[in-house]
Amino acid sequence: MSDQDLEKYFWETVEQALNLANDKAQAADPGVASEALMYAAARFATFIMAANSESQADFVEDRSEYFKHLASRFRDFLDDNLDDYGENYHQLLERPEEAE
Repeated sequence: MSDQDLEKYFWETVEQALNLANDKAQAADPGVASEALMYAAARFATFIMAANSESQADFVEDRSEYFKHLASRFRDFLDDNLDDYGENYHQLLERPEEAE
């Protein structure tokens, strides 16, 4: 897959995950949908690490580094989205701007 195809696939997958979370958030507390999505991401990331490990010993040994990597990526993703909402709050939430 080309870099452009990977980029497209990435954003399509993000949209699908968000659509599922939004659908689930309609039926119950949105916080539950958020927690479920985070748990699923953690579970899948752990599976990917285990599947790519040569052995159980390597899996256990590499855990700390993989954790740091994932935490750093999540922090970057969260920071980008917090910036986006900070700058585009009213548009993203479709709320009128407050009078200052």
